[in-house]
Amino acid sequence: MKVKKGKVFTAILMGIVMTTGGNMTEFNTEVKADISSEFEIPQADEAGRIGASMPYLRYDSKDAEIGNGAKIEESVKSERTKIASQASQQSYVSLPVKNSYAEWTAVKSGSGVTMRFTMPDSTDGKGLTGSLDVYVNGEFCQKVDLTSYYMWQYFAGGNPRDKNNGGVPCFAFDEVHFILNKTLNPGDKIRVQNSGRDNLIYGVDFVEIEEVPQTIAQPANSLNVVDYGAKPNDGKDDYNAIRNCISAANIQGKDVYFPEGTFNIGRKWTFYGKNIKVTGAGMWYTNIQFTNSNANSGGIAFAGENSCYNVEFCNMYINSNLSSRYNEQASYKCFSDVPGNGSVIHDIWEDHFECGFWLGDYSGTVDYSDGMKIINCRIRNNLADGVNFCQGTSNSVVYNCSIRNNGDDGLACWNNNYLSAKDETGNVFAYNTIDFIWRAGGIAIYGGDGFNIYNNYICDTFMASGIHLNTTFDGYKFNNTKNIKFENNTLVRCGTYKDSWGSSLAAIDISQNVKNVSFVNTKIYDAWHDGIALKDNIQGIKFENTIIYGSGTAGQKVSGNVGAAIKTSGSPKAQIDNISITNSAYNHNDKPYLFTGSYNGISILNELLYNNLAYEVPGYPEVSDVTKDEETIKPGDNETTPGNDNRNDTGNLMNSGTSSNSETVSNQNDETKKKITKNKPGKVKIKSVKKTKGKMKITLKKLRGVYRYQIKVSTSKKFVGKNTLTKNLKGTKAVFKKINVAKKYYVKARAYKIVEKKRLYGRWSGVVSK
Repeated sequence: MKVKKGKVFTAILMGIVMTTGGNMTEFNTEVKADISSEFEIPQADEAGRIGASMPYLRYDSKDAEIGNGAKIEESVKSERTKIASQASQQSYVSLPVKNSYAEWTAVKSGSGVTMRFTMPDSTDGKGLTGSLDVYVNGEFCQKVDLTSYYMWQYFAGGNPRDKNNGGVPCFAFDEVHFILNKTLNPGDKIRVQNSGRDNLIYGVDFVEIEEVPQTIAQPANSLNVVDYGAKPNDGKDDYNAIRNCISAANIQGKDVYFPEGTFNIGRKWTFYGKNIKVTGAGMWYTNIQFTNSNANSGGIAFAGENSCYNVEFCNMYINSNLSSRYNEQASYKCFSDVPGNGSVIHDIWEDHFECGFWLGDYSGTVDYSDGMKIINCRIRNNLADGVNFCQGTSNSVVYNCSIRNNGDDGLACWNNNYLSAKDETGNVFAYNTIDFIWRAGGIAIYGGDGFNIYNNYICDTFMASGIHLNTTFDGYKFNNTKNIKFENNTLVRCGTYKDSWGSSLAAIDISQNVKNVSFVNTKIYDAWHDGIALKDNIQGIKFENTIIYGSGTAGQKVSGNVGAAIKTSGSPKAQIDNISITNSAYNHNDKPYLFTGSYNGISILNELLYNNLAYEVPGYPEVSDVTKDEETIKPGDNETTPGNDNRNDTGNLMNSGTSSNSETVSNQNDETKKKITKNKPGKVKIKSVKKTKGKMKITLKKLRGVYRYQIKVSTSKKFVGKNTLTKNLKGTKAVFKKINVAKKYYVKARAYKIVEKKRLYGRWSGVVSK
């Protein structure tokens, strides 16, 4: 990513003091405009994309051709002891024996591969080493070395242990990325195969393939760390050379460049710098490897707003040698402390730290990050949080990042008041994808004010909620909160019937003394337990336009509850305006209940209960399907005919508790109720598919009583991308032109009726390939 900076340096040398302990040159420079102001963040947009826009395409285990003893391992109920529960869509390919394989056909070109894998732990908790082989079009391409050194944390109680203590095994998957020896083209086949050389059982969750960009050349007006003694790939510590280069750059008003290769650092890197850019050759080329595995012995610690501001850090991969939380005392963050006002960190791929980013000052002289931005980063496989804005961090942003497989909160704001730090305001989490969080929550807010959390996609949590709000930790909590807003967020397969402490967590879990938080345009798909939990003394909570497509999908009973759309306990106060639910496991006579618990203090306006409505759970990474697929039935579209509206004879909303405040439940006139028909069109069958001379002819079996048919044709099994075509037709025959006869295509169809001027769709047919 090329950035125009336009900054002017005015170095005022007040003396040069070199210290031991990692401190860089003391200097003063004139303060210029914030670098972060050059990076614009889009506003919340209900019609916009959901989640991060990343350059790779994911090929899931369910899409693989498998053979020679390979098999699909699944966990349909998200059981805690099955490691498939931690995989994408709760399934992965097991490669248990020699020559067992998983193979995918490339849809797009690319040579950069990220593979999410699992392999066994060792008895001492230090992990094993092994490898898998990669083939392209049936020919051996390369061996990929693997290790379980970073993997496996065990929860017999609330806190993790490195050795197997009989507790729930977490962090079962890690990932490795590599550049293929040859570029994949559309239609090429990539195979991952167990060679049998290590006598280990492997598993592959998915591969992601992308185009690898060209290396970034050394920018003008910059210093190269190699010129100061750092030597890539020699296995020696480069810290002193890096420190000297940055010191010289600060004095001369220049930037710093890391060329291609691996640079080793054996200690914590304390960073001093003002109005400075530190860039690598790209996240596929420049590697910073922290080699010390001890607690508090690695990562980049910014020196604070008086010695560090207007810093741009970008274009590199950063890894550590940490494999333990040391009883949660590791303090080994990739980026920590205070990068100072106006700083931006972008296009960083960080891996295997205690936390990815932990911003806040604990040094004794409190200062803050204000207007800081984290953009286009891959924040992966950390033992604890992905990003935590802590200790007064305000007006700061995480945008368009992939936050994956972290062992505490994915994104968090904790307004701790340690050392009398100020409260936090104005932080933004926008357009991020957060998946495979295996403890705590995808997004967690512990207080503050004026935050905006929008257009995020949270998926496949394990022993964790999707969105988590409580007042467990020290600090200002919600004492100064006027409004925190969540908007246009989508949660898929989130929540748990039992977390590491033995408690159930909803997809959206709000407890204790949280107040003044609003949720707008929220979609929840297949919550493992409750869809939304409202607990204790929360107040001022508002939900507007909420859809819950399935709750209690794990089917695990907790205190008699197998998962309600909304669970209440204590004395919560909330307002829910326009909510639609379906497929709640907590039901009566096959009708979904909105509540378990008492709804005293909960006002419901414009509720709509659907029962057993067919819908398609969106997959990853095609997150746009959730909000953009206009062909999908959306509650609120009024695609309805008269039917059962799921009320009892008195007209009150059915619930399992007592209705001590039933007047708060809005009772609309039955004539204005939105109801779902039970007479949807049947499932279409594809009669024939013929592909000749750049055309594809499709014939469907006729259904009675339908208005039209819809056909989708795509080179993608998931029917996404530019090579996806859609047609609506009156008859049962369709012709698609400009078909590439050399490519494999997938076809599916469905029928629809027009009811009250709206489309009512039937189920998709089975997928036919040609």
